[in-house]
Amino acid sequence: MMPDTPSHIPKNSGTIAPPSVGDGHQDTQPPFDDSIPSAHSLFDYGHSVSAPLTPMDIDAVYGHDYDPLAYDPLLHGEHTPPHNFFSPASVPTTGVQTWLDKLNTGQRTAVETTQGAVLVLAGAGTGKTRVLTTRLAHLVATEQARPWEVLCVTFTNKAAKEMKDRIQDMLDIPVQGLWLGTFHGISARILRRHSALIGLDSDFVIIDTDDQTRLLKQVMTDMGIVDDKRWTPKSVSAHIQRWKDKGWTPETVPMDETGGVLNGRGKDVYAEYQKRLLTLNACDFGDLLLHCITVFTKHPDVGKKYQNDFKYIMVDEYQDTNVAQYLWLKFLAMGHKNICCVGDDDQSIYGWRGAEIANILRFEKEFENPSIVRLEENYRSTKEILHTANGLIAQNKGRMGKTLFTNSDDGQNIQFHGFWNDEDEARNIVSFVSHHQRQNIPLSEMAILVRTSAQTRILEEHFMHHAIPCKVIGGNRFYEREESRDALAYLRLINQPHDSLAFERIINKPTRKIGKATLQILQKISTEHDISLWQSARQVLDRHDLKTSAHNALAKAIALFEHWQMVYAKDSPPDERPPLD
Repeated sequence: MMPDTPSHIPKNSGTIAPPSVGDGHQDTQPPFDDSIPSAHSLFDYGHSVSAPLTPMDIDAVYGHDYDPLAYDPLLHGEHTPPHNFFSPASVPTTGVQTWLDKLNTGQRTAVETTQGAVLVLAGAGTGKTRVLTTRLAHLVATEQARPWEVLCVTFTNKAAKEMKDRIQDMLDIPVQGLWLGTFHGISARILRRHSALIGLDSDFVIIDTDDQTRLLKQVMTDMGIVDDKRWTPKSVSAHIQRWKDKGWTPETVPMDETGGVLNGRGKDVYAEYQKRLLTLNACDFGDLLLHCITVFTKHPDVGKKYQNDFKYIMVDEYQDTNVAQYLWLKFLAMGHKNICCVGDDDQSIYGWRGAEIANILRFEKEFENPSIVRLEENYRSTKEILHTANGLIAQNKGRMGKTLFTNSDDGQNIQFHGFWNDEDEARNIVSFVSHHQRQNIPLSEMAILVRTSAQTRILEEHFMHHAIPCKVIGGNRFYEREESRDALAYLRLINQPHDSLAFERIINKPTRKIGKATLQILQKISTEHDISLWQSARQVLDRHDLKTSAHNALAKAIALFEHWQMVYAKDSPPDERPPLD
């Protein structure tokens, strides 16, 4: 919650802060002037242990800086870039030395230890982004690898963009040619090249959680499974996504995992769900990694190619990886065996969404003769904060251990207050903010963090009552809003007429007098003949199976989309496109 916060602030759920607060959590360190394993061996973990993107997934997969025209040697099937792509000679030796001189001892060790497996235990605020970007630049500038021979994986598009910007400043190369992005983004990039091996076309659609739930509802209805309070499509979807996070296909999910889901029918629903996705030429986000693992293991020639292509692999936020991501990484690292994982075992907070802290804790057992580097000098916090944090985190079990320190000031003492209830807490917070505001401390320097979004309501009410401007940061993201989903569904259907999920969503938005009865007829034909809703509609119109009013309404809608598809195909100017009415 922030008063009048500028748009560049990230939408982190449950964050409350005053206006004009920056992104926060930025390091204040000075700026820069050969074997193929079997599928069985991969999936044993947990027991013993380039086509253009569709409108739906351009931003979700590649981020805002995606440039489809940028040179990408691997996507173009080439291993030799154009002469002007990059030359190590463009980076003078003095430049490389300058990068290294700006690092502390731990950071420099992490950058210069390039051979074999390396685990960098990076505490909060210790400059891990600087280490990753400098390490990548160092590998290229010292000719240990060409730019496209380094795979660097992050967890967010924002982190990937920040690294790309830094790399571009350091090496002056086209960053879109790098294999630097999120797990899902890079997996989608690989999968679009080999989609036929899975049974998909290269222009497959990546569906969101809302479409997943609607598709599962259809599957469960067709299988005669009642949507009750215990087993809703949403809860079944959560189980399926958890299985995918574990790297389990419908054929490999253990019986003890499926027995309690839908009275033992969970595995069958999972299998039918995957079949429907293939029919729709679609996949969900969990499929991106799972399909890649399938391609790697069932097609050794493809897997071997990527193992050979990526001489060096680097991973950010390794403590938050799930099993499927671990399998994906370990397979690719089997080629050259040069993998550097950066993470913090003390910051693993995503177990609820499949993250496996065991991945980082058993790094020394999983990789041969690994080097362990600790980054312990903090550039973000005061000594008082670090002393308190170290004292708390030392009580944790199952950690590799490190102690953060800083050369900054002692800072103010940390205060702890307890309250009887949320009303009492809100009143005291408002009083605290008002007091500091009277001391000429701007609201832009004050923020309130809460555990859950539900806690923001009462705080917002009290701030409004005292005329203190505030803004809640959180809620639905732009692309999760209904109107955004509808707009994207229009674009998806124009781009891919056989996208039945998009068809179902917007064929009657705005209202076109295409009712549920008509849609049920189309869905029945689609299921019986294994065709898309678009094809069903064309069949129904050709046979005149509907009443006159329903026939005319559907015919008008199909004609409208056909016109837009023709306009899209011809790339007509905007002023020649029909209005959305």
